[in-house]
Formats: sequence, C-alpha cells, structure tokens
Amino acid sequence: MKRIALMLAFALMATMSIAAQEKKNDAPKADAKPAAPAAGLPSVDEILDKYVKNTGGKEAIQKQTTRTVKATFEIEAMGLTGPVQMYSKAPNKSAMVIEIPNVGTFNEVFDGAKAWSANPMSGLREKSGAELAAQKRDSDFYQSLNLKSQYSKMTVKGKEKVGAGEAYVIEATPAEGGPEKLYFDVTSGLLVRQDAERESEQGKIAVEIYFEDYKEVDGVKIAHTLKQVTPMFSMTIKTTEVKHNAPIDDAKFNKPSN
Repeated sequence: MKRIALMLAFALMATMSIAAQEKKNDAPKADAKPAAPAAGLPSVDEILDKYVKNTGGKEAIQKQTTRTVKATFEIEAMGLTGPVQMYSKAPNKSAMVIEIPNVGTFNEVFDGAKAWSANPMSGLREKSGAELAAQKRDSDFYQSLNLKSQYSKMTVKGKEKVGAGEAYVIEATPAEGGPEKLYFDVTSGLLVRQDAERESEQGKIAVEIYFEDYKEVDGVKIAHTLKQVTPMFSMTIKTTEVKHNAPIDDAKFNKPSN
C-alpha cells in the first residue's frame, strides 16, 4: 500500500540523509476539493477509486489492523546496505528501526500524536510543524482510503510517462507543507511514483519515489521495491516480508530513549 511505501521511503530518507552527509565528509482535515479535470482526463475521484479497487478494495484494506514489515536498503554508490523493520498499528501509530553498518541504529516513531527521531548522529529529536504533519499523514494506517481528507486541494494535471507506461498526475496540496505529485498508472491504476519536498534536519529535501514490484499480501497489493532519488543519493528499498494482524505491543511506539 501507499502508506507502507511512504513510511519506508520518507522516514529512511530523513535519517539516511544524515549518514550520507557524514559518508561524503569522510569520503488539514477537511476533504480535498478536487478541481475539474481537463478534457479527456478522469476526475480525482475516478483515479482514487480505481486505485483503491485495484489495490484490493476497501473491505480487504480494512481487514488489516496491524502490519510488520521487514526490508533492506541499498545505496550502491556509497556501498551501504542494511536492514529495516517497521511496525504499524491502526489508526495511526508507526515505528521504524534502521540499522546502518558502522554508524548505528536509527529510529523513527509516531505515537498517534507526537513524532520523534533518534540516531547516534543527532540524538533524540522531537518533530514539529510541516515535518510532524507529514509524518502524521504517512502514519495513517488506512491512508489509501483517506487521501482526500489528507489534502486540502487535489487537481488532475495531465498524463506523464513513468517507466514503460503512462500515468495520470494528481497535484495534492496538504494543509501544511508544499504540494506533492502522485502518479497513478493509466492501466493498472496503481501508484507508481510520488514527488514531494519534505522537511528534515538539513532543511527541505526533494525526493522522487518509484513504486515497483507490486505483490498481493492478504488480498492487498503492496509495492515491494522502492527506488528513491534525492539530490544527495539514490537508494533502493526491497521489502522481504509483510505480516498483518499480528499483535504489536504499544511499547514499540513509546518515545525512544537517548
């Protein structure tokens, strides 16, 4: 699902940007109001409805209440690889643990109200403003069903080529933070790319994420390969395991210690 992909990509991007810098040195809540689509293009509602349906449908998505994900990341140009673990619990709790070899453990946590990051390079830091708002959106367990409530404005901008196919482009503007672009494949209806600019400790970071290798897990299609491009580095994230509805202790979402 989109929510899994975003949490993996954006949370890992935020923490890995610090490691990448070090490595180089060493070496709203009202429903969105869709604008009228251009002639010949589907509406926002039609694109989002097809996305939910072709992902697995509302009923299948709502059957899930917890999710545990195991993945690996690779930054080929820097020779970095490592494991990623993520824990999610409805309606909006999330925790991610990233192990960076020879650097340490990076944590990203949202407890349903507050968000923190903790890592050996900058310690424990609570998030605020647009950075907090973005993590809150990404932590919505049912984000694929709630996109219109997450953005104050959504507009179909046209079609663009993504990989071998074409995608409808929706510009989505949240109540807090800059506009994002969501690309939905014309044929499959699935999300295949997202462009966004997110706040981090280093300031605003532009990121492109490409969603590939969709596989069905418990009736829902999930992108198992994410290719991410930032001005600092390119990275591939591959999901190796997804488990739904296993108990997750709420302690996973507690504020991490220093």
